[in-house]
Amino acid sequence: MRVALIGDKFVETHSGVRRYGYELLRGLRRKGYLVKAFPRGRVIETVNIPYKLLLHNLLLLGRVSKWKFDILHATAPVDGVFMMLRWEVKKVVTYHDLLPLLGKNTGTKFRVKAVAPFFYRVGKYVNKIIAVSTQTKDEVINYLKVPSEKVTVINLGVDERFKPLKKKEDRDHYVIGYLGAFTPRKRVNLLIYGFYILRKLYPGLKAKLVICGEKKWDYPKLIRLAEFLGLSRYIEFKGRIPEEEIVATYNSFDVFVWPSEWEGFGLPILEAQRCGVPVIIMKDAHIPDEVSKYCIKASSSKDLAYKIYELLTNVGLRRDVIKKAMDYSKRFTWERTIEETIKVYEEVVHEQ
Repeated sequence: MRVALIGDKFVETHSGVRRYGYELLRGLRRKGYLVKAFPRGRVIETVNIPYKLLLHNLLLLGRVSKWKFDILHATAPVDGVFMMLRWEVKKVVTYHDLLPLLGKNTGTKFRVKAVAPFFYRVGKYVNKIIAVSTQTKDEVINYLKVPSEKVTVINLGVDERFKPLKKKEDRDHYVIGYLGAFTPRKRVNLLIYGFYILRKLYPGLKAKLVICGEKKWDYPKLIRLAEFLGLSRYIEFKGRIPEEEIVATYNSFDVFVWPSEWEGFGLPILEAQRCGVPVIIMKDAHIPDEVSKYCIKASSSKDLAYKIYELLTNVGLRRDVIKKAMDYSKRFTWERTIEETIKVYEEVVHEQ
């Protein structure tokens, strides 16, 4: 079977969508499939969204049409708009979320929201849609009016390198951690407020907040917030973590807090749990049930402070949360993702 994978970048990275493309490419080739990757070219790097995505798709049309494939698979709707054209080849597209359409106060720019309905229409013109979670499948069916039988849920996987490492025994304080982006929907400010309350409620608790992520979006605001609350001594902003240090970074946390408002999947949650780190999310978060199943849920910044303290000091609770989450997270593997994707390909190729 000859497969064309169309996506953003097929490189090993912590970004969920890019990671998905990378693992698909590597896994399909490992199983002997003839796969050619079509990443976004540098020629469109300087063009603003949404124009660069439209240009990207026009260029893809020319590049992909030169080859003969059994399957065209766009790893996200924005990379498969050209597949709306009448074409005899079988087509598959993966939906990660409908955030630009449905999300509120998430930082999505107006120009992106304005064209999102057009990009998401691609699902109506393909043979099969892959949704990365049951939550995304429901959204695709309800908001895009796609027949349920056309959508298959295939969860993302967790790499085997994510595992518990030996803790440093000479550390005299707890570490509460965050690793991710600083877009408004990540709500890292809630974590900082929660940490502030934690210190007020439990002044004897020796704890440090470590915040990791690329210095973009709301990063300057978060620095100022930490300074305003008098927390600069107790919060470390570490910047972007190199891919080879991700596992060690998770393992350096005693608690991982993921205050995000909306996730199509939420891969960092499972990665942290595989490393034996308990995870706290917010109760109002729009995160798939299959990913958030063994997370502790906080209803507010004050409740977050209570939940953090309990996980740090209640040994029995901590042990129970870690074990259940680790056992459950082991179900999510890239091998399973690849196998289920191949089943979709075979179904599409052989359908009449």
